[in-house]
Amino acid sequence: MTSFYLAAAALVVVALALLLRPWWPVSRRAAGADSLPVLNAAIHRDRLSELERDRSNGTLSAADLAEAREELQAQLLEDTAATEVVAAAGASRGSGIALAIVLPLLAAGLYALLGSPAAVLPGEAQMQRATADMEQLVAKLANKLEQNPDNPEGWAMLARSYKSIGRWDDAERAFARIGPTLNSSAELLAELAEMLVQKNNGFSERARELTQQALRLEPNNMLALFLGGGEAFDGGRYGEAAARWEQLLPKLEPGSEDARMVEASIARARERSGGAQARTAKVDVVAGGVMPQDEVHKAVAKPAAGAAQGKEQASMAATAVSGRVELSPVLKDKANPDDVVFIFARAVDGPRMPLAAQRARVADLPLDFMLDDGQALMPEATLSSAKQVRVEVRVSKSGKATPGKGDLTGKSAAVKPGARGLKISIDQIEP
Repeated sequence: MTSFYLAAAALVVVALALLLRPWWPVSRRAAGADSLPVLNAAIHRDRLSELERDRSNGTLSAADLAEAREELQAQLLEDTAATEVVAAAGASRGSGIALAIVLPLLAAGLYALLGSPAAVLPGEAQMQRATADMEQLVAKLANKLEQNPDNPEGWAMLARSYKSIGRWDDAERAFARIGPTLNSSAELLAELAEMLVQKNNGFSERARELTQQALRLEPNNMLALFLGGGEAFDGGRYGEAAARWEQLLPKLEPGSEDARMVEASIARARERSGGAQARTAKVDVVAGGVMPQDEVHKAVAKPAAGAAQGKEQASMAATAVSGRVELSPVLKDKANPDDVVFIFARAVDGPRMPLAAQRARVADLPLDFMLDDGQALMPEATLSSAKQVRVEVRVSKSGKATPGKGDLTGKSAAVKPGARGLKISIDQIEP
């Protein structure tokens, strides 16, 4: 940002130097412009006196005197005209000063009007500004709806707006004011369920019920299928999760980021459900044989399963983020031993939903932590899928993961998955 402003200022200075160049020589001549008329008049009087003396001495005829006077008068007129030109040039110096002031102001005004001043702000400042602008628009919409509350579409829009800026409680209240339309719309029910998942950092009982209700109303609703798979995965029903996502996959654009994410989730659900063994058993049955269940065959199956599990654990360990959380001595008197501590990782560039989370108590601090893909709240949003993450810690006064007034917080710098040895101090108070 500073370099941009310095470069812009340098360009303005260069432009002014070129535009004001004609003014500099004239300004030097104008320094003595005020004394020229007096000097010219004095010289004219001296020369006229000399002519009069020459006429009195008889060295100059009357005709020559008249001719000399005419020449002096003509020369005086020329000198006076030259003086006026210099005076005019002196006056134009004010125009140059005005140009030097107006040009930068005009450039700044045009940039503010037609350019993008916010683009030179740091990323975090841009986010804060965008959030502030969004807050203003949401406040205007909320005021309009209070004046005209019989507007289900408006309340749905307000709920989505609150959801987009993370005001979960306001979003939930706005969803509640939609009215009967809410319970008859699978899309709205799914959006409410998604908001509750984000609010609680996982599937609450109500979020599960809303997801199932949306699927009953519209079994092929894309958001409901997505959440249905997540809810089943969270409940350990991996086969059902894979089936939900497989039903969703054909509705997505092949090769798109969403499609790749769902494919990865399906593969993970199949791996968790023992899909590889299930497919092998199916082939054996088609071939006409059934794998015996005696101790010998069970012993053969165990190493394969153990190898797959070990490979998954090694992959999670490589991208795990670990470190130590401490409570600042300054804030120790503001926390109770039984207060809940939430430790979670979020993508630096991406949704605010945590990629992994861990729960503890203040009494456990200082605490060594490790976050990995095994603690993911949604299988498609994992630590290993992010380029950079930030670990945040919150001492919740209410016991909920959602931010609350008076909560104690701390966070790490942005790090890559696999970072070790992070030191996070809980040293801030939520206003």
